[in-house]
Amino acid sequence: RQQVATMSSPASTSRRGGGRPGLGITQSIVLGQRNAMSMRVLVGDEVGTSPGGVRASEKWIWLTTFRKNLTYGSTDPDVPDISELEDNEKEAIDLIRGLDRPSREAERMTRILADLGRGFQAMKDLGTIVEDEDEEEEEEESADNNGKDPPPDAARVSELLLTLRDFVGERIDYAKAFVAIGGLSLLLGGAAERVRIPRNVRSTCLRVLADLVNLNRSVQYSLLDNDGVRALAAIYFAEFVDAETNNNEGDDGKIRGRVVKTMRAAVCGHPGAERMFCTSPEARKVIESGVGMHQADESLPAPPVALRRQCLAFLCDLLGPAAAKRSSSDYGKRVERFTPVLEYIAGTMLDDDSEPDWECREFTIKTLRYVATNERGAINDSMKETIGTCGTKRVEKMKALNRAESNASISEQNDEELYLWKTLTESLEKP
Repeated sequence: RQQVATMSSPASTSRRGGGRPGLGITQSIVLGQRNAMSMRVLVGDEVGTSPGGVRASEKWIWLTTFRKNLTYGSTDPDVPDISELEDNEKEAIDLIRGLDRPSREAERMTRILADLGRGFQAMKDLGTIVEDEDEEEEEEESADNNGKDPPPDAARVSELLLTLRDFVGERIDYAKAFVAIGGLSLLLGGAAERVRIPRNVRSTCLRVLADLVNLNRSVQYSLLDNDGVRALAAIYFAEFVDAETNNNEGDDGKIRGRVVKTMRAAVCGHPGAERMFCTSPEARKVIESGVGMHQADESLPAPPVALRRQCLAFLCDLLGPAAAKRSSSDYGKRVERFTPVLEYIAGTMLDDDSEPDWECREFTIKTLRYVATNERGAINDSMKETIGTCGTKRVEKMKALNRAESNASISEQNDEELYLWKTLTESLEKP
């Protein structure tokens, strides 16, 4: 099999070669053409490239790969022979086909995956699936399926994806099998397809991917090794308003928010992935745009609150105390790269007049406190003046609150904010 390399750096061997797992994002990794092709199709030649520029025959290769791998070992003469699979992949797929597992559990897993493949195939063949079809259309579809059950509709596909997440969960063996058959490419490909797959299904693909990455280290490592962060960035930037087609995701920012959540799950806690993300200007633009830092030549609406929360939570993790310990040698440079973002949020996301959402203000105060505590001098005089002015205003306003007329949740929130302002002020005053 032909081999290709991505994101090179002279480090140890990839997981496929038996080295330390999960280092593909920071080193030269060798991928089989099958997996590398699917990721290349998802992201185009560069981060942010629309998948629309890919040849039609390649655009859905993630689905073709998934369905072929799922039928590996079948005695059906119409099923393609997947002899290119490596031994470890064959063993993983054999696992979900019933070996070393109770047959009922294996059958359920196989049925879920097969139904997902059929559902996505129907979207590819027929366009976006609608849930309300007349009886005549249903009869014709049943006839076309030669007596088999009709393919799942969009709502059923979303339900199957969530069932798959619950089924795989923290099971390392099942997670490896899911990855081996092209499961990550299925979720990324489903999220990236903006024409024929409805937004609720795309959003569910990202939700499931984020949860699986959080639940299972092997999924996290596989996503990093297969250039998944670049694919996620492409999905994120494709959601911005398209001047030619005016095709965008609306006002809720749901897709972009879940992309950021998935990135956060994949990157945070992995020193190499964090380092690569923080040193990449394209990657940092995800956070910059998500908090509302728009360049002069951009004409984009303010990011929705859900997206702002996810980006601020991501930034807080990247600059928090745990990250400072993991990257003690280059934490200062990391903070320096994010200084424009820190200056922006210090000026726009501390006051309730400019940022009405409490969670966004909370993440902003915590991030600035972490930076002030772990990197002396990172908060410059201009930022200190801005923070001090806003802090004085906020503390006076919260102390003047009439608690007798306020509900318990408001009082509790004010107490929490007063405490955070106190700790931030103390961190800034330390020599």
